[in-house]
Amino acid sequence: FVAIEKIDRAGYLVPFAFFGNHDDGPVALGWLRVSHRELDKDKSTPYQPVHKHEKEMTLKAGEIVPVEIEIWPSGTLFERGEKLRVVVQGSDIYAYPEERHTNQHTDTVNRGAHVIYAGGKYDSHLLVPVIPPI
Repeated sequence: FVAIEKIDRAGYLVPFAFFGNHDDGPVALGWLRVSHRELDKDKSTPYQPVHKHEKEMTLKAGEIVPVEIEIWPSGTLFERGEKLRVVVQGSDIYAYPEERHTNQHTDTVNRGAHVIYAGGKYDSHLLVPVIPPI
């Protein structure tokens, strides 16, 4: 699970409406089960990975694989001094009581520790388009 959050000049999280029934969401969200990481090379672009979801590619213990996660597009203005924060975690970014009618993603086959490798030979990136002012 990945979220992009906006932090204002004072260092506070700026909440956004999402899914029609929440008012405390991130700028954008993305998620992917690593076993569904196979890309559709014909449909994927450098800014939008498209996954096949045709077969399960389970990991072996200790196996390290690259993963491209689509983050939903967002048109959000960031002013000078505001920050973009990337949140990566192994469960839903926000947890709500069941009566809030959200996708909880509670059914899982995940077991053991999950490690994210970043930096050095495991360099990672976030592709963000920057639109210059008019």
